[in-house]
Amino acid sequence: MPNTKRLWLYLTGVLLMAGAGILTVSGFPFDTQFLTTVKKNGVDLELRSEGKMMADEVLSGRIMLEADATPSPVSKEDRDEEVEFRGDNVQVNDPALDNIQTFAGLRPFVKFTQSETTVAAHNDNIVVSYNSSAGVKLVRLPTGQVVFQEILLSGFSTSNDRGRTFTSGFVPPVRGASATFGDGVVTVDEEGNFYYSTLGIDAQGNGTVQVNKSTDRGRTWSDAVVAAVDDGSDKEWIAAGPAPGDDDRTNLYVTWTSFQQAPPPVFFRSELRFARSTDGGRTWTSKTVFAPGPDPNPVNPQQFIQFSVPVVDRETGRLYIGFMHFSNADQDFLRILVSDNAGETFRFATFNVPGAFSPSVLPVVQAGELIDCGSPGGGLRLAIHQGSNIGGGRFGLRRFVRATRLVTQPALAASDGRVFLAWSNSDSPFFGDPTAGSNILFLRSNDGGRSWTRAVQVNPSRAADIQHVHPAVALEEGEDKRLVHISYYTQHANASVDLDLANSDERGDTFPDERVVRVNSIPFNLAPTNIPIPTSAQPFRTTNYDRIIVPCYSLGEYNGLTWAGGKLHAVWGDSRNLVTQPANPLDPISGQRHPQQDVFFQTVKVED
Repeated sequence: MPNTKRLWLYLTGVLLMAGAGILTVSGFPFDTQFLTTVKKNGVDLELRSEGKMMADEVLSGRIMLEADATPSPVSKEDRDEEVEFRGDNVQVNDPALDNIQTFAGLRPFVKFTQSETTVAAHNDNIVVSYNSSAGVKLVRLPTGQVVFQEILLSGFSTSNDRGRTFTSGFVPPVRGASATFGDGVVTVDEEGNFYYSTLGIDAQGNGTVQVNKSTDRGRTWSDAVVAAVDDGSDKEWIAAGPAPGDDDRTNLYVTWTSFQQAPPPVFFRSELRFARSTDGGRTWTSKTVFAPGPDPNPVNPQQFIQFSVPVVDRETGRLYIGFMHFSNADQDFLRILVSDNAGETFRFATFNVPGAFSPSVLPVVQAGELIDCGSPGGGLRLAIHQGSNIGGGRFGLRRFVRATRLVTQPALAASDGRVFLAWSNSDSPFFGDPTAGSNILFLRSNDGGRSWTRAVQVNPSRAADIQHVHPAVALEEGEDKRLVHISYYTQHANASVDLDLANSDERGDTFPDERVVRVNSIPFNLAPTNIPIPTSAQPFRTTNYDRIIVPCYSLGEYNGLTWAGGKLHAVWGDSRNLVTQPANPLDPISGQRHPQQDVFFQTVKVED
């Protein structure tokens, strides 16, 4: 789209009307969602994040909305005495910011979703990032059209009293722009400056990866600085750490996926991109660091990567970038790039798995059942779910009203030349298996990623606990540095969900069952995120209860964990709170009381 059209969209708002959203690529028409899918055993798996899907709608002018037709680990009481909770769970996001907008002829907009969260801490100061629909504002024009007035999906909450209380807001966009698209990640440097990376746009309407900075303990934020202009950008992540060989200088690193067109017969691909700042985020340089090519063998890695995570070893300055590399078959692959010169050059970590395609790949089977999350919008997704199968999904896939999407994103940490890796792995050899459970697996390298320990299971094996997903890793600070902590969601046989925390005092050689604790004080149920609203033109159409957010999006795609000041700080998406859907004859769940999505926080003290 020409920049002039993009700019017009942001000056006047993005129209919310009916439409098909068709692009033309190399002379062939495609729905935009299929430019960001990877084919798994013949089925197109959607890979875009919530923020990317929102950005694509905006940047392409895709029409979004239409007038509606009528329609167990150890409990807190019995935990290991070396794992102590400091206070009760604290809700991070301000509920007063949640809001409902209603327009004649449309279902209400219940903007009550906050999830997909990270956390950074320095002394008494804690900053939490998350996606938030509460920052989206709509307005009806005199013509009757409903448009976006403002899109601020990138929310934050700050505590300056060690997590006892939080204040909430939205990081500013690029000066002259009016949108941030979420996928937020927060980090902090040794001086206590906080940095928040997110997706957004610049003043000309180009898609961006951008970074905000706070120099006042997370209370206020600068306008976003563009790290890179990229209309294909998705799933950015930020890390801060010492420059190699210079402990007095901090480097910032951002990585992301860039979706790109490709020649027939593939038509689409993605590549791993990287930006670096050596001046505290004022200026950035960027480049592509990995662009995989095609492979005729469907079991080998293909032209799609996603879900990159950079981390810095604070002792050596070594940079690691973990990411997923997809095949067209059951197994996919985790990979890690390693740089000893601040990203000037990279090598691959080597796993040396017998029989694997390459020494640098770690074969995994992604967790979750492949379900139908509606079209257009949700796509075919891996998910955990709750309630009965409502049937009628494309390709014979099951459909569930209460569902939350899953991704397999590597959870990485590094210290003193060691690398720590955790991920969620299906217990079935088959992708998307509806009968499968999942576990959190863990590896450690003692030599910078050249060799690895054997994989160990982090979570206890219990018949009542079926799924274990979305891990986050944090390491002990101090002289001995033997403590390794991994938080993750556990879904039980009754389909309720909790956040659990596994703790090892042997650098991850074992994670004893008695040192696994439940972090949240109240188990929660999934929100209704995949509600059928079919039309003759779109028989598989569904909606989230929060229609700003795409179907099957609830918990988000990651949770947060960090160690600071001798304590762990955990944040997670949590749907313990309820909201009553406004009464509206156009709403299929009119008047129902159901879970909503918030972010919660807990401080934990762990001893050797």
